[in-house]
Amino acid sequence: RYPTDGRINIMQGVFLGHRISVRSISPCNRLRFSSPLISRARGARVTMSQAGHLALVTGGTGFVAGELVKQLLEKGYQVRTTVRPGTDASRLQPLKLLAQALPGSLEIVEADLLAEQAFHQAVAGAEVVFHVASPFFIEADDPQAALVEPALRGTASLFAAVAAQGKGAVRRVVLTSSCAAVKGMHPAPPKDGRRYTEADWNTTSTVEGGQAYWVGKTKAEELAWEQAKQHGIDLVTILPEFILGPVLSPHARGTSVGALQGWLHGASAPGTFTFADVRAVARAHVRAAEVPRAGGRRFIVAARQATTGRQISAILREHFPHLPIKDGEDGEPPEFGVDASAAAELLSVHSVPVEETLVDMARTLLAFGL
Repeated sequence: RYPTDGRINIMQGVFLGHRISVRSISPCNRLRFSSPLISRARGARVTMSQAGHLALVTGGTGFVAGELVKQLLEKGYQVRTTVRPGTDASRLQPLKLLAQALPGSLEIVEADLLAEQAFHQAVAGAEVVFHVASPFFIEADDPQAALVEPALRGTASLFAAVAAQGKGAVRRVVLTSSCAAVKGMHPAPPKDGRRYTEADWNTTSTVEGGQAYWVGKTKAEELAWEQAKQHGIDLVTILPEFILGPVLSPHARGTSVGALQGWLHGASAPGTFTFADVRAVARAHVRAAEVPRAGGRRFIVAARQATTGRQISAILREHFPHLPIKDGEDGEPPEFGVDASAAAELLSVHSVPVEETLVDMARTLLAFGL
């Protein structure tokens, strides 16, 4: 049903089992990968605005960061990405394969999100920095220590590294925030009384109320704007709703992956959900770095409307009738929706149909045996 010889169809391209050429390994744990033959063959896709420009992506093995690395490589960027110290080599393999198949080049650097001066070496020489790395789970024994503090420390460390390069050395920072920084689980009404926009901020979530993730995202973005103002850094923040979409690795894990895995394996979650497709989220990051007028702004990325549990079940059952898909239960629809028109108008990032998001993610999870 799915190829077993190392070739996995990933919707937007095919991974082939190329041999990996390690171009240099230095004491600072940097690995560089590129595919000069493929780069020359596809040279028409590499424009002067991207070729030779270094982009740093933090947290390269993550769901969003992996897709972002892929899209940057497709455009011919030199990409440097950070991974946790001691990351298993098998988790790096999908990134290396992308570098072999796409026009850009890839450098992998170890960095501890919580260490002092964690990103100083990684930021050096980067023209644009994408800060994606941040914990994403909902429950923890000590939510303040597990969710809020790492988000704040990672953001502070990243901006300290950018500031240390000197004003203007890094042209722009793009931060992965969240709609959690716009509204909480029990939010106040939107400012315009109709839909939540980039003008709204989450003022209701508390750690004590079980919303540490929401608190961490809100405080981290607030800190980012404070640091940007203090150091004269050009900042853009991306605010996705709950992210789903195709995975790029058999080692994909986390809240987003677990959510759809549950549906595919016979569990279901009651509720009504607003999603964002990981491909649109990554594209929003790329466009936020490239569009001059995006500087200093926030951008929501979200599907046009919420999706009920019953609709999710119906979509999955139609495309995967052999799987034990249970009937989902509808939850209370959100009183107010979100407005993603700014991303569409200024960044040319449009929402992906929810059916496409769900089906493409399910196919890749099944292809990878997840």
